[in-house]
Amino acid sequence: MLGDATLSAPAMPKSGSMANQQAKVCAAAVIALLKGEPVNQRPVMMNTCYSFVDSRSAVHVASVHQYDAAQKMTLAVKGAGGLSDKANELEGTYAWGWARNMWGDALG
Repeated sequence: MLGDATLSAPAMPKSGSMANQQAKVCAAAVIALLKGEPVNQRPVMMNTCYSFVDSRSAVHVASVHQYDAAQKMTLAVKGAGGLSDKANELEGTYAWGWARNMWGDALG
């Protein structure tokens, strides 16, 4: 599963953050196979998305997902992740940090 090119697992967001995580899981699997090493059978992916509500305050939603071999799908990890209580400037600072890291990771 890689971003919008696939059908998401139940409750898995279709976001740039999640696509970035999926690409990393895929790349790690390809590298392991090329090296003759075992592929991680229970990869974990994390998602965080921020939304600005004004020029400085933001809110976030976060989730964690792990592959479940018995169900042959990636599922949300119960009790992991969450939502902002309310928009605030600290969340806005985190949002800009998250954005810079995502842009640097995805665009070099």
